[in-house]
Amino acid sequence: MLPLARPAFAATKEPLRLIVMDPLALQLSCTCVPGTGQRRYDLLAKHLESFVGRPVSVTFEESLALALGRTGGTAHLIIGKDSVVRFDAGRHKQAVRPLAALTDRAGTTDFHGVFLVRKSSPEKSLADLAGKVVSLGPVEDEESHAAARRALSAAKVEAKLKIAGSLDAAALALHDGEVDAAVVSDFLPPLLEGCGKLDRGSVRVLGLTEPVPFIRAFATSAVDAALEEKIARGLAAVSTSPKLLAALESKAGFVSLREQGITAWTDWRGPGRKGFVPQLPRQLPANPKRLWSAALTGPAMAGPAATSQFVIVPDKTADATRDLFRCLSAADGKELWRLEYAAPDELDYSNAPRATPVIHDGLVYLQGALGHLHCVALATGKVVWKAHLFDDFRVPRLTWGAAVPPLVLDDKLIIAPGAKAASVVALDRKTGKPLWQTPGHAAAYSAFVHGTFDGVRQVIGYDVASLGGWDPQTGRRLWELVPPDGADFNVTTPVVLGSQLLLAAENNATRLHRFDGGGKLVPAPVQRNKDAAPDTCTPVVVNGKVFATAYGELFCLDLNAGLKTLWRVANDMFHDHVTLVAGPGRVLVWTIGGDLLLLDTTVDRYQVVSHLRPFPGKTVDSMAHPAFAGDRIYLRSPKELLCLRLVE
Repeated sequence: MLPLARPAFAATKEPLRLIVMDPLALQLSCTCVPGTGQRRYDLLAKHLESFVGRPVSVTFEESLALALGRTGGTAHLIIGKDSVVRFDAGRHKQAVRPLAALTDRAGTTDFHGVFLVRKSSPEKSLADLAGKVVSLGPVEDEESHAAARRALSAAKVEAKLKIAGSLDAAALALHDGEVDAAVVSDFLPPLLEGCGKLDRGSVRVLGLTEPVPFIRAFATSAVDAALEEKIARGLAAVSTSPKLLAALESKAGFVSLREQGITAWTDWRGPGRKGFVPQLPRQLPANPKRLWSAALTGPAMAGPAATSQFVIVPDKTADATRDLFRCLSAADGKELWRLEYAAPDELDYSNAPRATPVIHDGLVYLQGALGHLHCVALATGKVVWKAHLFDDFRVPRLTWGAAVPPLVLDDKLIIAPGAKAASVVALDRKTGKPLWQTPGHAAAYSAFVHGTFDGVRQVIGYDVASLGGWDPQTGRRLWELVPPDGADFNVTTPVVLGSQLLLAAENNATRLHRFDGGGKLVPAPVQRNKDAAPDTCTPVVVNGKVFATAYGELFCLDLNAGLKTLWRVANDMFHDHVTLVAGPGRVLVWTIGGDLLLLDTTVDRYQVVSHLRPFPGKTVDSMAHPAFAGDRIYLRSPKELLCLRLVE
């Protein structure tokens, strides 16, 4: 049989340099366990060549520094463990942005750290590790280090921690009796046994960490918008090739992180992790399993936030005089703790909290509509510190209250008091101590995002008068965009699309902007659509299409044809606030009236795959964004939080 012909490229064409750091790549793993740790990225490289129009060279290394040394310092695409790539890129000042997540054989994009003990050890749970010696993985391996620390903290366990130089070393320390337990990646024990580094059956799993992102594909600053689009299409097309899926040990190929703008906007779509993508099913069950429900007492303004263990629900007492934040068990919905304080002043659209809680690193940040801000220990509900957006910064309360959710960025918590001298403020996220404040306009009602554009890292968001970018280190305002067609309410959130920014608002409609090469937004949009002009609905992007609702219509715009309107559908259920969530080939629609729709985004027409009413016969009136954790979705009405399983 003749070898497959390779595409012909111009001799002068620079290769696209792909660095693979996936520990399950064939060149970086062992072949002791059939079908595991043998991912063929050479086949992915050949596949990508037809999309990018140039040769693709592959470098396999566990270290980004070593890989860059072999490529002359140049990389276009990096595929590897999320936490390791980000750690190495930060250490070597390599700007990266996530494009896609690789699904595993089960179709998931996350994995766990596992606590291993010797089979003969008496420990029955993590609580039994108190006072014991536990070997953690290196700091860059989140699943075996930071996530393990969070798991021990949640279990209220004080153990003696030893940091191993590698995950193999952590496991070997357990094998040799040097430690009582070791934390490694969940895929590792069978490989260590298969390669003879651990005796078969000599260890057992004592517990798991929370899930963290696994394999991600990252673009570097060497990739411009045009090349990024080609790479993204190539990665998306893996899902259509059974041969490639088998070669990459993947069920559904790569799931886009880029198109949904959620590389930065994660805090209120789930666990608050970078790169989180809701795993929307191909269709919803006709009768989804109701796992549990919990009674609530206040308006459904802010959405819940969820992890695999905890669900945080912003609420209001029935007499509307006190803010009430409930922490529920994800297992059965039982209340674990609550934070409650007086907040009786009236506001339009109720005085209930607007901002969805932000969960990060064992803490949760809770913000009320009247300006109260609390940092609380997630596991216990203990208040770590508190502040007040309006009182502390001496600013009149906003018409519709404090709605901008806090944004976690490194060790900073970015908030928007909207004071003349403190329009945007950074607090130390662990202590609440102000780090910087920058003057400007009153606050708006939209979430902030962050990203790196033209190599310039920045926080992006609205104030009452404009859109802006701020330096997260100093608070210095980098640029300002005043809308040309009158002021907007500025409720919708900017959507990051690779190196560009998608904006949508009531008076200025939908626009796509680029940056000028120096990190400043170019005022003139590169694409514009005047049809879709949402006042509160933030758009989502998937399969090259933009979806948004405005005043009773659902719009689909073609991102690859100048934001041309592909179709629009009028329906009363789209008249008021609508929440949209994008996933692979699907958009989930949650209406204020309680309709849950799943749309097929792979076709150029309005096609409803599923339509449910999760609260049948009840008044829903919900502006609350759903939360996602694993295969669960959390939906709320004023009287109830509902936990449903998204799949059969």
